[in-house]
Amino acid sequence: MLAVALAAVLLASPVQARDATRSILTDVCLPYVTGESDDTAALEFLGFVAAPPSGEGRMYATEDQAYLLRLTTTGSVADETLNRVCVIQSRRGELGRVRGAVTPVLRQQGFAAEADAPADRPIWTKDGVTVSLRQNPGAAVVVRVTYSSLDAGL
Repeated sequence: MLAVALAAVLLASPVQARDATRSILTDVCLPYVTGESDDTAALEFLGFVAAPPSGEGRMYATEDQAYLLRLTTTGSVADETLNRVCVIQSRRGELGRVRGAVTPVLRQQGFAAEADAPADRPIWTKDGVTVSLRQNPGAAVVVRVTYSSLDAGL
């Protein structure tokens, strides 16, 4: 019985939230915004299901509503106005844990942190992709991953 209780505690630990955020970033958001993949297999594997639309884009949520995800594409390659946005809303995480999950991944992939960004709203950039992190008081942590063809040419 003790082993079952210990397993339940481990499954509900903050490490799981860190791993989930990192996986959503690397397996869904970065491939989506860079145009490498628009496949829903990673979403399904991570436990996301389609959610009712709320504004622009496609909405997804985990069954327990711990994570909400929005994928949006506007503009076009031909007009050089392409924008892709992936927004992760971590409803049970806190800023420090989410930042701890995404920072190593972004450094490993060559993103540069903006030096003048506040510590509680960090921003990283690379080749037209911007990753920003924020949490307003009493609200969920939001990781916003964007790609802009206008920024890619700089």
